[in-house]
Amino acid sequence: MIKRKLHLFILLAAIFALLVGCGPKGVEDVVGDLDKRMEKMTGYKMNAVLTLQTGKDPQSYNVEVWHKKPDNYRVALTSEERDITQIILRNEEGVFVLTPHLKKSFRFQSGWPENHGQVYLYESLIKSILDDDARVFSQVDGKYIFEVKADYQNRSLDTQKVWLNEDLSPVRVEVMDTNKNVMVGVDFTNFELDSKFDEDSFNKEKNMETSMLLQSIPTLGGVEKEAPAGSFGVIQPSYMPQGVSLTSVEKVKGQEGSQIVLRYKGDFNYTLFEERPKAATVTLPMGEIVDLDGTMAVLTGDQKKTLTWTYNGVEYLLTGDMPKEEMIAVAKSTFDQVGK
Repeated sequence: MIKRKLHLFILLAAIFALLVGCGPKGVEDVVGDLDKRMEKMTGYKMNAVLTLQTGKDPQSYNVEVWHKKPDNYRVALTSEERDITQIILRNEEGVFVLTPHLKKSFRFQSGWPENHGQVYLYESLIKSILDDDARVFSQVDGKYIFEVKADYQNRSLDTQKVWLNEDLSPVRVEVMDTNKNVMVGVDFTNFELDSKFDEDSFNKEKNMETSMLLQSIPTLGGVEKEAPAGSFGVIQPSYMPQGVSLTSVEKVKGQEGSQIVLRYKGDFNYTLFEERPKAATVTLPMGEIVDLDGTMAVLTGDQKKTLTWTYNGVEYLLTGDMPKEEMIAVAKSTFDQVGK
């Protein structure tokens, strides 16, 4: 009888342990699994839709991310509205910002993406969860949900909510400002862990050629997309820092075409150059990638800074003694302007 009771007790204990093991995971279990995922994964391929609520109207971009450990990255951001793709590429040669349809690229040394998190990078999302000891965790409909601090270039973005499947693949991210308004949303449509890559997947020339080919496919109207040509007028930023005034607007004739030059003076002194972009590879000793709400820019310099970006077929170069945040505000305020 004692032996029978002992067997029954052992059986019940085993069943209880099994039931406990099959129960929902707690926050420490999920965080531990994420830590192991970061350590063991060799890379991934991922697709997502990025939606920005930072302007007058929502702006959406298709995002394709390839990552091969330790340092190879390819991030392609495509605006269907403007039918334009920009690529951020990192390989053993450095970091590149490619604008294939303009045959333009910037190459420089940079800490990207380590210097700031990127909302469309899987490891950035995991790191934000692991680093925030005050993380808030919940489980809804088979999804793990974390609310954690946001660490992005835009300091007005305060917190973010991250949805993960039970296999730890990403589902959605919402990045909020200090008033809990959702300013950035990412919906992940595909995720492939430990992907295999071709030998030239992160090669700069290969990515330029492939993207140019894709963007030259005839449209339904039968017309190939080409870089805009001709005059675009004067595009004047709608934002100007306090204590600053516009002192002159000139049209300068150069060897390779005309250039618009706007000069500002006051508490900050800066100059904005506008021209049609020319095919070139620009090599810089150092630089930082700045996200102008889906349009990639390159920032260089220390005391005197230079910010370069392309939008709607116009290349802008903003240079002066102003803070980075002010330069970004000026740059973004050119987006809704029409040449005069």
